[in-house]
Amino acid sequence: MRETRVAHRYAHALFNVAIARDLVDIIASELFQLRSFIEKDKRLVGFLEAPQVLTEHKVELIKTLFTTRISQPLLSFLLLLIEKGRIEYLSEIAVEFEKLVEGHRGIIRARVTTAVPVTDDFKNRLKIRLEELSRQKIELVHKIDRNIIGGIIVQLNYKIIDHSIRHRIALLRHDLMAIKVY
Repeated sequence: MRETRVAHRYAHALFNVAIARDLVDIIASELFQLRSFIEKDKRLVGFLEAPQVLTEHKVELIKTLFTTRISQPLLSFLLLLIEKGRIEYLSEIAVEFEKLVEGHRGIIRARVTTAVPVTDDFKNRLKIRLEELSRQKIELVHKIDRNIIGGIIVQLNYKIIDHSIRHRIALLRHDLMAIKVY
């Protein structure tokens, strides 16, 4: 819970700077690349999180690696995270920042789960229907989970539409357990 609040607070601060300097797309792209890099190679984050490494050495490394590769606001942000001892939250901050960017662009990410692969035609029709319902642009993220047995689950922001067989079986089980037999 604390991690989410910290990430949300820092992501908002970075987002406000990006808006003020009209660098939302650039910072979003750089932050995505940075997040991909640190998720592939944990050595950098391990070094930056290590308490035995002096802050000056961490700052020097970040400046050496990223001065010519990322925008000045993002570089300053990384240095701030190091100085405040919050670099461990960088991945979570990147996720929160991405959500803010999507909201700024009027995009909602819909997570769609099915038991089997679905056609592109089905995805397009679902996307159009969800855009009509939400009156916003939708980005579909499809996931296959054989445990739902069949049907579909759509998570749209904080709303979940569960039309899976697994859910219907659970409802049926609940109803049958509620019946008193004499």
